Amino acid sequence: MILVADSGSTTTDWVLLDHEKIISSFKTSGFNPYFIQSQDIYKEVKSKTPKIFEVNEITNIYFYGSGCSSDEMNKIVYDGLKQFFTKSIIEINHDLLAAARALFMNESGIAVILGTGANTCLYNGKEIVENIPSLGFILGDEGGGDYMGKLFITDFLYGNIPEDISSKFSDKYKLSTSIILHKIYKESFPNRFLASFSEFISLHKTNSYMNNIIKKTFRKLFEIHICKYQDYENKKIRVTGSVGFHFKKQLTEVASEFNLKIDHVEKNPVLRLAQFHLLNP
Repeated sequence: MILVADSGSTTTDWVLLDHEKIISSFKTSGFNPYFIQSQDIYKEVKSKTPKIFEVNEITNIYFYGSGCSSDEMNKIVYDGLKQFFTKSIIEINHDLLAAARALFMNESGIAVILGTGANTCLYNGKEIVENIPSLGFILGDEGGGDYMGKLFITDFLYGNIPEDISSKFSDKYKLSTSIILHKIYKESFPNRFLASFSEFISLHKTNSYMNNIIKKTFRKLFEIHICKYQDYENKKIRVTGSVGFHFKKQLTEVASEFNLKIDHVEKNPVLRLAQFHLLNP
């Protein structure tokens, strides 16, 4: 049996295959090695993997993860998984390759991840041939939920938000300035904290201020990333991730501002990724 995993910074989606079809699926927390250690990964998969799984019968694991961009980072994930899946051959890849394979299979184009964070790449149908660096939630992630949340919460703290939106936000979250700053600068997973506000933004996305925040987020995505790929005007552009899915209208409108078209938006790529591995054993 084969286990395929697609991991963002918040959630990991797992699918079990028997070389012919999908058997089962489950979820764990995200395993971004920049924010988690091997022992924590082991504890999570041990507690969340369904008991009905015959772990020793899983021959291969294809793990695609956010932050899995170097041997050092990949080893953190590998060591955590290997403690539990002791009999499996484990292959660690970046989540960008997962997005490219799920969105394009064996075609070429620009693959875009818009979830907690953001990343893009140029895919030739077999491998990633170019990647504009994402730089993470502090320096980059333009287009991601954490970037959108950062724009919003910065305006909130500076008092630059319309009164009706500010009042609704305060009533819902009851967050003081000191609490917000502590969560961002002192607690774990500040990127998830910032990205969590995209849910509130989505609830009020028809508001003109919120619409501007959303579009500002996506304009930076196109300016800094997509428009830097060679011959980008003639490439298919496909998007995966919850932020791309929930803000598809604004994303499509911003693409039009750049005379571009989003070819497809996929909320969760793991099933198409599993299909890729069924077609490419």
